[in-house]
This record gives sequence, structure tokens and C-alpha cells, in this order.
Amino acid sequence: MERGGTLRDLVFKTFLRNPGLGPSEMAERLGANYNSVKAIYAKLCDEGLLRREGRGNYSPNYEGILLHLLERIEALERGVG
Repeated sequence: MERGGTLRDLVFKTFLRNPGLGPSEMAERLGANYNSVKAIYAKLCDEGLLRREGRGNYSPNYEGILLHLLERIEALERGVG
């Protein structure tokens, strides 16, 4: 299942390539535990990276993704891991 990185990273990258995948389809595709994947989707929503559009339907939150990337770049420039 894991191809390097965390399950969270794998779920997020796979979702960005296949935004129609809900937690159930994602768990099946990755061979991962459904409850773990569902929790990751919830966490990604809490972090502002995904939007929950309805039951099992999610979309990328591009504004949140860009802000997250900018914050990460700024932290790296400051030398904060």
C-alpha cells in the first residue's frame, strides 16, 4: 500500500489526481482501512485542504492548498522544519 511517505500524503496526492474518489473508493484503491481513510479525509477538511460537498463527496480547496504551500515555504525559508 505505502509507496513512500505517510498514508495521509498518499491519500491526498491520490485524491488530487482522482478528485472523484470518496473515502470508500480511496480505501479500496489503496488497499487501506476505510476508517483510517475516512479520518484522513476529515483531517484534510479540518486543515482546509479539502471541502466536503456532501455525503462521500469532496473537492479540493485550492485556496486552502495554496495558503498551506505558502506557509510551508515561509517556514522552510525561516529554517523551521
